[in-house]
Amino acid sequence: MNKEDAFTSYLIHLGEEVFRLLQVKGAKKEDAEDIIQNTFYKVYTLLDDLTESNIRPWFFRVALNDYIDLKRKKEAQNISLTEEIHAKLQHTDDEFEAILNQDEIFYLVKDIKQEYKEIFFLKYYYDFSYEEIAILLDMKENSVKQKLYRARKFINKKIGGKR
Repeated sequence: MNKEDAFTSYLIHLGEEVFRLLQVKGAKKEDAEDIIQNTFYKVYTLLDDLTESNIRPWFFRVALNDYIDLKRKKEAQNISLTEEIHAKLQHTDDEFEAILNQDEIFYLVKDIKQEYKEIFFLKYYYDFSYEEIAILLDMKENSVKQKLYRARKFINKKIGGKR
């Protein structure tokens, strides 16, 4: 397999991974497909600026931002709660469990600083490495570790040090 084929294969795998994440977050299949397609388009328009080390976090960030924008637009159009519940019930048991875990994470981090919250999500929900988070947020890896430590400390204090 040549370098171009390997890169294409990597991008396809990355797109599938982000697609599944979007669906777990509640995106409809068609919306997730559109977001991934738009993200692929952006990859190819910015190909010279992206590197092997920053393409994964960049891809996630662009797709998630597109999803957030789409969700805001739909909320502005007063999409009914019953449609949202119906969409969540379309997922498999494993995906539904992930949605519940996401709600628990939201509860745990709702009162902490935004910068800590974002790093906590990237590390424990999206499973990014410290290096990937540093690239994504344009900060030093040690700063990522420090802020993540502070977030964990706050959460442990909040739940009474049980974990």
